[in-house]
Amino acid sequence: MSTGQPRVISVRSGRVRPGGSWLYVWLDSATGDIVHVGGTGFDPELRAYLHLTSDAPQLGRVRATVPRSGERDFDVLAFELAHAIDRQPARYALISRLSNEGDDEELTAELREIIDPMVRAVSDYRATLSAAKE
Repeated sequence: MSTGQPRVISVRSGRVRPGGSWLYVWLDSATGDIVHVGGTGFDPELRAYLHLTSDAPQLGRVRATVPRSGERDFDVLAFELAHAIDRQPARYALISRLSNEGDDEELTAELREIIDPMVRAVSDYRATLSAAKE
């Protein structure tokens, strides 16, 4: 259902200016393995498309780094960040928490409040993938 309010996409001097902020986690849908964690200012669907189709390794990171990515199935969990949250530290914190590396004491309370629900959501989703195989 449409809210009737348009979404404004700013294009300035021939370049799209991203209007959002996202973190996303790529999961192999067969194994539940995390294959990539990223962040973007663009829509996560567009970013996922570029990950798989771009010849430029910086844009097509999954294509460039994940073996047989064009033959495999993935689920991408995308989490929107508030505009006030700096995406890069949030991404590093998410990677650290998902890999169980790093010192939780280094996380600010604000980052912990944002990252912990993401980690739970990824864990819960991975559990559904495991349950579907049984």
